Amino acid sequence: MTTDGARLTARINANSLGHPHLIEAWTVWAAACVIVMFVLPDREAIPYYLGWAGFALAFGFGTWRRWQLITSLAWYTLATVVALNRSLMLGSISWDEISTEVPLMILLTMLMAWQLRRSRTAQAQVMWLAERDAQASRDRERLMQLTSHELRTPLTIARGYVEVMQARVSVLVNQQDLAVIADELDRLSRVSDRLIRMMQLQRETTSEIVDFDQVLQQVFERWQVVADRRWSLVTEAGLAQGSPERIRTCLDTLVENAIRYTSQGDMIRFVGTRHVQHVVLSVLDSGVGLTDQQIIDINAFEPPRQGTKAGTTAGVGSTDPLAGTGLGLSIVREAAHEFGGTLHAWHTPGGGAALTLTYPLKPTGEPGTLLVASGGSL
Repeated sequence: MTTDGARLTARINANSLGHPHLIEAWTVWAAACVIVMFVLPDREAIPYYLGWAGFALAFGFGTWRRWQLITSLAWYTLATVVALNRSLMLGSISWDEISTEVPLMILLTMLMAWQLRRSRTAQAQVMWLAERDAQASRDRERLMQLTSHELRTPLTIARGYVEVMQARVSVLVNQQDLAVIADELDRLSRVSDRLIRMMQLQRETTSEIVDFDQVLQQVFERWQVVADRRWSLVTEAGLAQGSPERIRTCLDTLVENAIRYTSQGDMIRFVGTRHVQHVVLSVLDSGVGLTDQQIIDINAFEPPRQGTKAGTTAGVGSTDPLAGTGLGLSIVREAAHEFGGTLHAWHTPGGGAALTLTYPLKPTGEPGTLLVASGGSL
């Protein structure tokens, strides 16, 4: 454990040491038990064991310092040995009882103390790991916010200046140069958006009941004004368990890929369906489509879709085939897997690409039906 972990362990131990009244209470209790053992030599067993039981109870509420532990064990052991020896001399007990009970109780007490200290050390390590993970999550959140601001702000300003210059410049060559600059700035904006989206997918989120139709509609409305495509939305996915933020971010990545592999006038279609055991969210397009190898790579590590034959899957321990696709789908697949979902790809009947997210269904209500279309079909 690191220095920070050691400090946390020390802090937990310090907090558990803040119970001096427990030691004082046990000392009074133990002294009373010893007195009873002297007063009632023929009933020494009950107060003897009650004294040890009180020690176990007091020690369990707060770990004592080592010198407190040793001192308490030493004086109580010595006092009870004297009391038991007196009972032996009076004939109330035999030597076999003393030689067995005293070492056994000391051994059990030491084992109990050792186990409690181990437990508190393990607790400190768990708390330290939890604090470290929480700090890492806060650091990622801050990095995402800073990255979003530091990337988007200068790109937005630069894009604005280019638009102003395009409005002022009349020379064709200069207009073409500015168009190249504007196109590169747009590309940088897309790259920064993708980076921020990937960071969002890596954040820890909680699961909740999600209206998949609403999420699909939100993504649909946001993207249909971004690119000159024919957009269509048909969904009756309804409610299921998941993370709306992650689902929305995953869909954004699928739509971005669809825009990337389509051109003006092509169709991008959102489809949400609800089945007996799962919910399916699909983004289909009429563009150039995916290659057979890209589909094999995307479908690797996934079970075959219902109604299809099993495709090529990567073996256990092999490298991730999505790592080199450049499609930003590797983290999308991981995000889907966190909720027991899958990511699949295939060719649409018209030759375009189809990417599908499937989530296991936990029935929460009747699915609603939403239909928004802008013409055309796939």
